[in-house]
Amino acid sequence: MPEGPKERISEDILADRVKSWLSDQGYPLEMRAARIMREARIPVVQSDFYFDPEGGSYREIDLTARIRLQPMRHDLPVPSFLCPVIECKSSPGKPWVLFSGGVRLARAARLFQRFVPSQAFNYWHRFAMRVSKGPEGLEGLPLFEIEGDPAYSAVRTSLGKSREDAAYGAMVSVSKASLAVANKYNTPGRAALQVAVPVIVVDSPIFKCSLDSEAEPQLRQVSSGTIVWRNQVNGYGLPHSIIRVCHVSELTALCSDISITAKTLKREILANPWPGPDGN
Repeated sequence: MPEGPKERISEDILADRVKSWLSDQGYPLEMRAARIMREARIPVVQSDFYFDPEGGSYREIDLTARIRLQPMRHDLPVPSFLCPVIECKSSPGKPWVLFSGGVRLARAARLFQRFVPSQAFNYWHRFAMRVSKGPEGLEGLPLFEIEGDPAYSAVRTSLGKSREDAAYGAMVSVSKASLAVANKYNTPGRAALQVAVPVIVVDSPIFKCSLDSEAEPQLRQVSSGTIVWRNQVNGYGLPHSIIRVCHVSELTALCSDISITAKTLKREILANPWPGPDGN
């Protein structure tokens, strides 16, 4: 039998309810972020999975990208990749606050303190020291740059009595995922140098919070910021997890940073490739 007006209206109402539910869950933000990255020719996987050794189970991460940094040649010891790892958090009415104050990193540490395979730790340290001391420093590596007043932590506000800690959960998740991605393909006979960079994309306002001369909190709205977080994920041997927090309106700029950084890394790593686990 043909559909009557009553059934059609009913379906329209249901579709509207599903759309409303979807917007509350954040799925559209993940889909928008993936589309923007693909339009920038950055290969991205949605709903990727990583193994969490603490929980002993697989967990989901919203987006991962894997950008090849070396041509496919038999004379190169191991392949290399730049891997942005992205967690999307949708909460338009709940601003993020990044707490600034007292964080300082040397230029080499901005590059060195990143998620790489444990076998390549010494190589990456030497690589960071060489590149940062060169005449160009970190120029050409905007994904690894840090603003003058980075944050040491963050919170997603509720503007109410709720004490949910969604920011902490997002930072833990994206850091664990980055560590897992960096080590994902490093099994005997299958080594790869992967530099994983954790990013949180939000659709809510972002504020930097600092204290003025009278020790009163001051807020300044920003489009993105960096958290230099003293949380050693899964016992990883670095003092910080460096996480970029970015508003969705800045995703095109972030994609540009990723592409420029990948181009520079291609040149630098091709000149000084990682020899593999045995060469450290």
